Amino acid sequence: MNLIPTPPPTYFDWFNHLRFAGNDQIRKDRAASFFAGLLLLLLLPQRMALAGNDSFEANCEKLMGPGKVAVVYLDIAPAEDSSRTARALQSVSGKTGDAYHNVYGLTHAEPEFRYEFRTRQWTSTDGRTCMVPDVSVKLGFAAMRVYLARELDDSCRRNIVREHELEHVSAWRSHFRIGARMLEEPLRAAFSQPRYYASQNQARSDSRPWVEGILQPLQQHLMKGVIAAHRAIDSPVAYQRVTQRLRACPERPREYREFR
Repeated sequence: MNLIPTPPPTYFDWFNHLRFAGNDQIRKDRAASFFAGLLLLLLLPQRMALAGNDSFEANCEKLMGPGKVAVVYLDIAPAEDSSRTARALQSVSGKTGDAYHNVYGLTHAEPEFRYEFRTRQWTSTDGRTCMVPDVSVKLGFAAMRVYLARELDDSCRRNIVREHELEHVSAWRSHFRIGARMLEEPLRAAFSQPRYYASQNQARSDSRPWVEGILQPLQQHLMKGVIAAHRAIDSPVAYQRVTQRLRACPERPREYREFR
């Protein structure tokens, strides 16, 4: 059996082998580049959206700035009224069911918590809107009146009851004066940055709920403090102290048991 020797590979055989092997690697590289590019294209809108959001919010904060806040207290001098009887004052006070207590003094206040706001907005080309409010608050009283019963016909008793009622006046005025100063910091913090919305309509519809949602709890907290102060002024110990002073007045017509 004769064996036919296999001729050694020629230069062209080696060249073709290398050419085909090179083409496979190129195909792999091209495929990898294609998928990398496709992934980049898929992620590009998300990255652009994130960058757009960052740019939008940065522009908003730069253009809008924090909301402006102004809180003022408007003082009032109380009026005095001695035209009503003790029974009439007792009816006004709501203590008509207590026959053993007389109301010889009463302080009536009409507190006011007024506010105004104006919004500043900026809208991007795609309709997104940012908004921040400028808020002004005025604390004060529409009226304040001290009632002294007509039966207080001597200066000793009248002055004692008046002093007691002026404690209520002082509580109203001091709480509102201090409250005006204390409101500024939480309001500035609440409106320090704009809010962001998908449209101008959303921004407009949220403006009042945003402002009132911040102001109303602060107003309620202020009123709770005033009510607590009035209760302390009208405590049993305070009543006893006033009664003792009234008893020291000459010619006391009858016992004074309660004052508001």
